Amino acid sequence: MRSFLKTLTLGATALLSLAGCGGGSREDGMTLDLALTTGRARPISGAAGARELMNDQGVHAVLTSGFVTLGSVELLPCAEVGWKRFLRQLSPVGTAWAHHTVGNPTRLDIAHVVSLGSSDGTVIPLGSLHPPPGRYCHARLNFEPAGDDAEGLSAAAQGDAPVDMVGRSLHLRGTLSTGQEGEPQPFEVSFQTRASVDVLLEWVTLSEAEPHAQLVFALTWDTWLDGVSAEQPPANVDLVGNVARSVVPPTSAGP
Repeated sequence: MRSFLKTLTLGATALLSLAGCGGGSREDGMTLDLALTTGRARPISGAAGARELMNDQGVHAVLTSGFVTLGSVELLPCAEVGWKRFLRQLSPVGTAWAHHTVGNPTRLDIAHVVSLGSSDGTVIPLGSLHPPPGRYCHARLNFEPAGDDAEGLSAAAQGDAPVDMVGRSLHLRGTLSTGQEGEPQPFEVSFQTRASVDVLLEWVTLSEAEPHAQLVFALTWDTWLDGVSAEQPPANVDLVGNVARSVVPPTSAGP
């Protein structure tokens, strides 16, 4: 028995060395392009305007301006099972990879202030990751206040109604009608809160055979005002949380 355990330990050590060389650092040539677009979650009549919506409380709204800050996107590997989990738990290389000190190759830390714009379908590039080869099952999107180096600040600060998004995670402007015959009332809200969401990926795998992929996330903006009513004005509702919950699992395709 002692001889068998010794043999198992030596074999595991060899496998860990190989695993550390193959999955513990950035792999040249592995590229995952990230992008964002907007769309609707609910059907709407053809007579509705481009940014017109009905929320879950029956409140009619029109958004005339919207900016949201996506602070980061992080890839999460699929859960390991069986002997792979056992080897990862024993591996000092695996621990070093999880606490990467030079920079996390599975996390995009470039903040973007995203404008809602006037129409859906435009694909907004976020950047590229160069992760280790492997299978990734989830992505974590973090919405948070913009720093002074965020992409898109200048675009938000231009136009007829400029917005300074530094220190803001969400800014919305528009009108609300809470009754059957109620007159539209203007509203404008800003938030400094944070929200995160983990979304399922469709078996995203990067390997020497398939070194490139692209993920396009969608924000379904017509759910952002859910919970708003005559009793709950926009400022009293967790709208940043609504934004996070509006993320649709991305499509995956070659670049």
